[in-house]
Amino acid sequence: MKKIIFIFAGFFILLICLWISIRFLGIFNTYKNVSAANEPNIAVDQIVMASNLKEAKRGDLIVVKTSGERSIYRLCALAGDKIEVKMGEVYLNGKLMVQNYNTKHSYNFSNEIYNDLVGSGKIKAEETMYAIGEKIHMEIIDTQAKKAGIYQYKEVKMPVYRDEQIEQQWSNKWNVDNFGPALVPKDSFFVLGDNRNNARDSRYIGFIKKSELLGVIL
Repeated sequence: MKKIIFIFAGFFILLICLWISIRFLGIFNTYKNVSAANEPNIAVDQIVMASNLKEAKRGDLIVVKTSGERSIYRLCALAGDKIEVKMGEVYLNGKLMVQNYNTKHSYNFSNEIYNDLVGSGKIKAEETMYAIGEKIHMEIIDTQAKKAGIYQYKEVKMPVYRDEQIEQQWSNKWNVDNFGPALVPKDSFFVLGDNRNNARDSRYIGFIKKSELLGVIL
């Protein structure tokens, strides 16, 4: 009987050690998302699973550690790629970037349009919104905005708009919606948040080093 107990105890300890090793080495790990930067695809406080065994590719959501903080971003460009944002649209190597995932932007329109959209069921009244004077400001998933016929009301900064943080980071008069072109250097990534008007991504913090990658979300 004692022998069986020792065997089970040893097996249990082995499993614990194996699990600790797997997490420590990054083979499989869980992370809590603390930001709204990737809504609607990852919610605040959602737990995600990631692995450093999976090769990071364009379009992947990745977990990185920069300046001592863990963050989740969408990998949009690899070393050697040219990335550019023109009037809110992202271009990769000179072509409009293909996105097989949802993105979200801020939209501005009148109270009348808002009431018509809610009344027709094209948008939900409880979605995040607030009034700016006589305008309604909302964050809406882009596919929903296109379906509702309001994509033209997407909030886009003009090229003349000054963003001191981006200018300081890149030493160029770029802003969140008119950025680049920038060439991704060796062993680096360019990342964006899916919630494009609410993400502190590579436009603000620069390229992500490959050594800062913790894992690819599974």
